[in-house]
Amino acid sequence: MNTKDIVYIALFAAVTAVLGLFPPITLPITGVPVTAQSLGPMLAGAILGARRGGLSILLFVVLVALGLPLFSGGRGGFGVLLGATGGFIVGWVISAFVIGLLIEKFWDRLNVINAALSIAVGGIVVLYAIGNLWVSI
Repeated sequence: MNTKDIVYIALFAAVTAVLGLFPPITLPITGVPVTAQSLGPMLAGAILGARRGGLSILLFVVLVALGLPLFSGGRGGFGVLLGATGGFIVGWVISAFVIGLLIEKFWDRLNVINAALSIAVGGIVVLYAIGNLWVSI
């Protein structure tokens, strides 16, 4: 890993943190907020690829676990990872990795449709499968 990779990883962790400045919309049924911050893993995976995208979101999650209030609404700390939103937060790392993997797989024939499908599969199907499983438990 070179300096450029480290800078990109840190940059997309910061982009994900900045997306948390937008106010959340909390769903009354699940108690899990819908935030603009969910775009962070999608962007990281699609732009940086699987390895760097997953590492950037992992860095973000580690910073939050250490207590930095980077989540939407100024939340942070390890306790947030154990709450109802914990599955979605862990799912962000896997989602960014899957999106990056799919984008890399379709790179030779990448177009808007392939990119949108890759982001939909990784950002919606994978993320909600992990997050909803956590909420149900």
